[in-house]
Amino acid sequence: MALLMGRRSLRRIGCSTTAAGLVALTFAAAPPARAADTLDAQVPNGTFAQPVAPDNGTAAGHTDWSPDNTGVVFGKALAQHPLGYQAAALNWNGAALSMRTRLWGVKAGSHVTLTWDDSPGVDRRCKPEQVKDGQTYNVSLIVEGPAPDPVVTTNGTDTVGTANWATGRVFEFTATEDNPMVSFDSDERRDSLSCGPLITNVAAKQTPAPVDQKIRKEQLPAPKAYRGNDRMEPGVAVDDCEGSATNCVFTVDNRYSYQYYGQTRIVGEVYINCSRNAVVDDRRIESTEPPYDSLTQYYARNGTPLVPSRSDISTSRPNLAAQAAAGFSAAGGNTAAVSTNNPLTWSRTGSKKLNPTIQPGEVSWIEVQPARERVTGTFSNARNRYRLDATFDVPAASLPDRYFQRTGPLTDVELQRCGSARPTAGTPDNGAGPDKRLLAVDSPPAGVRTRSVPLGP
Repeated sequence: MALLMGRRSLRRIGCSTTAAGLVALTFAAAPPARAADTLDAQVPNGTFAQPVAPDNGTAAGHTDWSPDNTGVVFGKALAQHPLGYQAAALNWNGAALSMRTRLWGVKAGSHVTLTWDDSPGVDRRCKPEQVKDGQTYNVSLIVEGPAPDPVVTTNGTDTVGTANWATGRVFEFTATEDNPMVSFDSDERRDSLSCGPLITNVAAKQTPAPVDQKIRKEQLPAPKAYRGNDRMEPGVAVDDCEGSATNCVFTVDNRYSYQYYGQTRIVGEVYINCSRNAVVDDRRIESTEPPYDSLTQYYARNGTPLVPSRSDISTSRPNLAAQAAAGFSAAGGNTAAVSTNNPLTWSRTGSKKLNPTIQPGEVSWIEVQPARERVTGTFSNARNRYRLDATFDVPAASLPDRYFQRTGPLTDVELQRCGSARPTAGTPDNGAGPDKRLLAVDSPPAGVRTRSVPLGP
């Protein structure tokens, strides 16, 4: 998929060099680590261990990076990294390369610290003048806007084919989207275009953005889907997961999943006591909590609501729902997916017998405050490299609902109603005398005798 975006350049860079048997020399101090930067961000194949190259040779491509069908990785002995890592070349086969990868699990607004190591090229076709003063490349965050000029230069080396690794390069930024993409772009365009910088040991830590608990369950964040590092239509990933009960694995993101109490609402009738005595209102009330999810809402926004149910993903997409339930159970420590007292509950109907007492001159009603669970996570299919980020909002099984008996004074309207005359006071009464009757009584038929018989003494 074409990326119609620019790149944001480095905000801060630092590095240090090491050599066997020598004390580490720091020539540009890296920024101090933030205290909250304790969570790793996923950088797939950050040490370029895949594909496996011969120790003194190369292997085509670089798994999980884009594009994955250009360039090479250098074997351990050829790369000469102090920790024995393979390395990726930013120039190969006569071309300067761009290598991109997403940092999975990073939410927009998170502070990210990206680190990596670099060295001048070790290809035997390099020329001394290409590596003597180091080689230049750019590291950037893919964002809207113009592409910046390259800003990073490797160490230099006096010997062609000998690496000179700088470790601990640092790039700090604030993510502008979920799963942001970073790019390494060579600026080496001199004679031998197969001689370019090497990079490896790419890693990232993050200070996660705070959880936004003001997002309404009716307006959940839109799902996001990817094939490799490229965006794709979420519906394609949904159909893939639904295709088989074992197609996808759901992993819960515990950082952005939480339990909460929803907005209270009235259930059952409102009882108004106009009498002079307290009244006990025996009643049984029922309340239903439906599920909400970003996938159902995605289809509804696109004008293609899911069937047979628009609100229950477990009915419309049972395989996908079962995968989500299994992942939720695993995240709760139930990796064997055996019977659990905290299952993912898609909907719940509760019935409760209550006996509220209503005092004279008061109005009473029952409110329920539902216990709910916001579950954020990712469906993944390693076979075709699909990834689907989705959110579910369901009744919480491990948190009880709250019921409130609410009472209060009567409103003016209710007071007027309690003080009004009985509805029967003004109805016609044909038991009165003939002169007081409100409705005329037909005369008896001619020649027929009539009589009245009292029913009581």
